[in-house]
Parts: sequence; C-alpha cells; structure tokens
Amino acid sequence: MKLRRDSHVALHRQLAQQLRQAIAAGDYKPGDRLPAEPALAESRRVSRITARQAVMQLVRDGLVVRRQGKGSFVAAAPVQHDLVDLRGIYDELVAGGVNPNAELLDYAEVVPPANVAERLRSGARKVLHYQRLYLRGGEPFAVSWAYLAPQLPKLAREIVAAHTTYHLFEKFMRLGISHADLAVRARAPSAELRKLLRLRAGSPVIALERVSYLADGSPAEFTLYCANAENYEFALKLRGKVPITPALQAVA
Repeated sequence: MKLRRDSHVALHRQLAQQLRQAIAAGDYKPGDRLPAEPALAESRRVSRITARQAVMQLVRDGLVVRRQGKGSFVAAAPVQHDLVDLRGIYDELVAGGVNPNAELLDYAEVVPPANVAERLRSGARKVLHYQRLYLRGGEPFAVSWAYLAPQLPKLAREIVAAHTTYHLFEKFMRLGISHADLAVRARAPSAELRKLLRLRAGSPVIALERVSYLADGSPAEFTLYCANAENYEFALKLRGKVPITPALQAVA
C-alpha cells in the first residue's frame, strides 16, 4: 500500500498505521520480525528516519518490541493471570496458556524487610528468601521475591530452583496451603527491576503481594510478584448475580 504524500498526515504516522493494520490482520503474528528499517524505507520509498519513527510509534503503543542487535518484533499478547483459584504463580501461568522459563536469581537466609517480617510474624529472625525471573520466548516479563516463614524446614538451593513455591510445601514439607491474601497495585520499578525486565524509562509495573496461610492460620510465605504492566493483566471472573447496595438501588 502506497503512502499518500499529499496528505496532511505525516508519512511516519501513515506507515505506522499500515503496519498496525498488518499486525491486526495477522500478516505479522506475535513473535514475527518486522522488516528491517532499511528494507522498510526502501519498500515504501521513505527515509530511514521516517521508517524508524514509524516503528518507534508502534513500540510506544506496545505493539512492537525492539531487541538489541536482532531487530523489531511483534509483541506477544498480554499475559492473563486469573485470580479466581488458589494456585501458585507458575501453575497459574501454565493454566493460562503461558509456559514460562523460571530462573533462580538469588537464594539466601536473610532478615526480611519490616513489612514482610510483620506479615510473616518473624520478628528479627532470618527466613529463607529466593528470587526468580520469569521469561516467555526468551523475554523477561516478571520477577518474584519469596520469603518462607522461619519455622519451616530449610530446603536446598537445587530443590528451590527446580520447584514452585506451592509444590515445595506439598511435596517436600508435606504442608497444605489453606488460603491466601492477595493485593494488586501499580508501582514504580526500582533501577534493579527496570534492568531485569528491560523496561523503558517511565514504565510502571503491576505488583501482586501474596501471603499464604496454613490450616492453623499461621503465615507460611510472603511473595512479591512484579510484572511489566504493558503486557500483563490480572483477571477476576465474577459468577452469579452481584447484589446491588441500597445506595445504588436508589438510582438504579
């Protein structure tokens, strides 16, 4: 499709719109590499600067990701994380059709931050802490920090690296998780998190805090899970009729 050079719409915006339409039509699927900017410029008879501006517009729109030394690729569909069932993070991702790789970045006994110690009722005692990086198609999309209650058995690094948190409880500690408290909020990433997730400047993350409890009501673990807000969403399905409060009934 030719660009209209007599249009009041800038050439790079026209080109960005054509690429956007091609992505929407399935001509370029998630993970596909877009034509290199020189080839794009030549095929559309525009300057390389114009081609670059068009691609960068799609990057800002979240439709395209740039990989250093590799090119520009159609972004994958957002990861959808269902909050209905009590499942571990990795298991929930797999249930949603995502098969991530998880890398263990850190493993140590530490005195947790004050807010974590309060939730775990651990005081000044050390707890087992580990950090994981989650990747999809080689691209990082989330990081988690887990802290286990101090009274729990200590597990070796290789065991933690190979198993999800809830699986550690079930298989190696013979403990069942009874329920969990969840809180979701947006937050600004630290410099470390921005680097791990390869975030653009100013990009927020969406954070899930989880405290899991044993049947006796004692806290078993605290997890902070931060994901790139541009390609991640939490979902909650409501079933049945939702009651209307009296205040709303007056105007319903």
